Amino acid sequence: MKKLISFLAACLILAGAASAAEDISVYIDGNPLNTARAPYLKSDRTMVPMRPIFESLGCAVDWDEASQSVTSRKGGRVIIMSIGSDIMYADGAAVKLDVPPELLYDTTFVPLRAVSEALNCSVTWSGDTNSVFIVTPAAPEIPMYDKFGSVPDFGLIVGVTPNPVLDDGKIYCYENAPSDAAEKYADVMKSLGFDAFDAGEYVVYTKGGISVLAGSRGGVFRIVITNY
Repeated sequence: MKKLISFLAACLILAGAASAAEDISVYIDGNPLNTARAPYLKSDRTMVPMRPIFESLGCAVDWDEASQSVTSRKGGRVIIMSIGSDIMYADGAAVKLDVPPELLYDTTFVPLRAVSEALNCSVTWSGDTNSVFIVTPAAPEIPMYDKFGSVPDFGLIVGVTPNPVLDDGKIYCYENAPSDAAEKYADVMKSLGFDAFDAGEYVVYTKGGISVLAGSRGGVFRIVITNY
């Protein structure tokens, strides 16, 4: 019975949203955002499915079922939102939301403007066409290793110098790496489309025939790059 009531409530909410603003279109840098569930208006705020908007803005997304929260990461920036909570955390700072995330039809919807602006995007609404236009900021250039132009340079990203460099530039050892170095590097690697596999003390990233082992042991952070 509770599930039926929740289902009917969701129908009423979406029906009301549809009557207020039909066929809302969202564009990111001129490209349409395609979602399985349509965006809708709630309290004059455009609500969009969580995963499509975050991923289209270049974020890695993690959903925690127990806490009903989503964590998105992009270039070291971390955003945390929870269903029903009107507080969003952007890099640890609390941001008040006009409309909290909500779950409808097993899909988490989030306020589009709040999410976009937290990622330093500009947002424009056109009432004439019921369209939202998002413009993303220019992506900062990511430093790469000289011998592997598609692999981000760990040392330049976190601010440490390799010592030593072994195997003709395939193994890099770093002492005194910052405590959050692994997390920062993970954000960059995931933002570039590397797949990540947890191997205990190390994480293995793979993409396009390249494998990157990254992790700390004995106070030394190592990057090992191989072709496969």
